Amino acid sequence: MGQPIVIEKWAENLEEVTLSRWLKAVGDTLAEGDSLCEIITDKVTFEYEIESPATLLAVYCQERSVLPVGYVMAYVGEPSEAPPADIDAQNAELLREHAAQTALHLDLGQGETGARRAAPRAPESRVRATPAARRVAREAKVAIEQVAKWAQPDGPVTEADVEAYVRAQSKT
Repeated sequence: MGQPIVIEKWAENLEEVTLSRWLKAVGDTLAEGDSLCEIITDKVTFEYEIESPATLLAVYCQERSVLPVGYVMAYVGEPSEAPPADIDAQNAELLREHAAQTALHLDLGQGETGARRAAPRAPESRVRATPAARRVAREAKVAIEQVAKWAQPDGPVTEADVEAYVRAQSKT
């Protein structure tokens, strides 16, 4: 019987992770303990291990994707099985909800005292960045949007991008 591989809430404050890279490809046979992918959180990078033998039937995100808790990143099962058809729709809805919640947190955190408050950003305009990159940017008091504009990464802004930006800014 097939099963979805879901981003679980491994820590109390975990809201999203970055799937750094896939270690297996669709169609690969997986043994118990095999590493499926590499995941990055604010505090740790680890390999997600398979708990029981199966075949990787589908993946639902690209490498360097930022995924909210609850996102189905892959589906494993018997080679003759087909993944449920509704996973893409469930993931899309979860991403919309996560983007809206993130925009709400950003809006509430601005703390403007005037009558005019900034409108929440549309989910499409949100800069993709790893949780660790966002943390380092906050600590360095730099805008992640400026780092993205400066670094122009192919995927999400990484911790290394933020650190390079801060070094470059300190030299000017």
